[in-house]
Amino acid sequence: MLSKKIKGNIKMKKFLIGSFSVLIFIMTSLFFTVMIIFKDPEFGGNPKKERQLLLNSSKNFKEDSFQNTVKKRNYDFWVNIREMMGDQIRKPPGPFPLIKPKFDKTVSKGLRAIWFGHASVLVEIDGYGVFFDPMLSEAAFPVKTIAPKRMNPPPMKLKELPKIDAVIISHDHFDHLDMKSVKHLDKLGAHFFVGLGVGAHLEKWKIKLNKITELDWGGKAKFKGLKIHCTEARHYSGRKSMSNDSLWTSWVVKGPEHSVFHSGDTGFSPHFKKIGERFPGIDLSLIKVGDYGMDLGWQDIHMIPENSIRSHKHIGAKIMLPIHWGVFQLSYHPWNEPIERTVASAKKNNIKLITPKIGETIQIGKPIKNEFWWRSLKKPKMLPKDSGTKE
Repeated sequence: MLSKKIKGNIKMKKFLIGSFSVLIFIMTSLFFTVMIIFKDPEFGGNPKKERQLLLNSSKNFKEDSFQNTVKKRNYDFWVNIREMMGDQIRKPPGPFPLIKPKFDKTVSKGLRAIWFGHASVLVEIDGYGVFFDPMLSEAAFPVKTIAPKRMNPPPMKLKELPKIDAVIISHDHFDHLDMKSVKHLDKLGAHFFVGLGVGAHLEKWKIKLNKITELDWGGKAKFKGLKIHCTEARHYSGRKSMSNDSLWTSWVVKGPEHSVFHSGDTGFSPHFKKIGERFPGIDLSLIKVGDYGMDLGWQDIHMIPENSIRSHKHIGAKIMLPIHWGVFQLSYHPWNEPIERTVASAKKNNIKLITPKIGETIQIGKPIKNEFWWRSLKKPKMLPKDSGTKE
């Protein structure tokens, strides 16, 4: 007869072997599930051959990844947990008012801007249509069960868009680079301007190479009557991981008469002042104000509204249009905090701010009536329930 101690050891050994086998099975299943998911074309492609050589030649590409000029601080895990567990009201009480844009047969010769929600802005500048970060899909991730969903729809459907001359992508995150929007805009004849490495995603989606221009910080391209400048940002990239294998960017677009700046996703840093010094007299800045956190590491790549106003001042633009708020819930702050803090800081700093509704056309150079429309949102009326009366 085996002793109780030996029997106990045998049972424990069997339990450990069984548990280890289950763990191996779970990990293997998870691995293959992730591999299958990553085959979804929405995840895009990887830089290869000539494109990788282009990346390697960039002074911003070191140790197999792109680097920020100013390094970010480390994330504070517990600060993020406390904020995540808070009772902030993160969704608006009702839908945002939408205005369906109307387009003339010919593009405006002046400067018009239409906010499509989030970081998506369609600009008509000196006779050319330029679409920044077009994201018109319902969800900002291929796996829809866990994807951030739109809290407010775009003002029009993809099929209703007018002809676009240029599409400019700030970086490859799903809420800024949307496969469906890109493929449709390609059919409309648009040319794509992206940071180094982002072209690999477009190439995966069958966009022809002669329709893609990849630029490094400080790079520029002439396109029709426009000069398109790729400028610095402070962020990160990656669609499958935080790999930083493509460049995050901001952009300056100059027409014969007007100019526009788009911040992309970014933290605050001296790069704004450098851009302002290089491009004096910018007419309109499109600057992110939302999806930050209390954690300082998070703020280094997603600036708080007060720093958004500071960045606008450093750019030296005449008017600021706040973007990147109210559409996707990507952080833990109250849904209206970014715009309220932006308005307060703009007033304090005497900044001319425009706060259009989604789809509203803003004509730069003409009188603009600013409304605080988000303050009057109401819960949608509930339909009366069926009384259930039986005949």
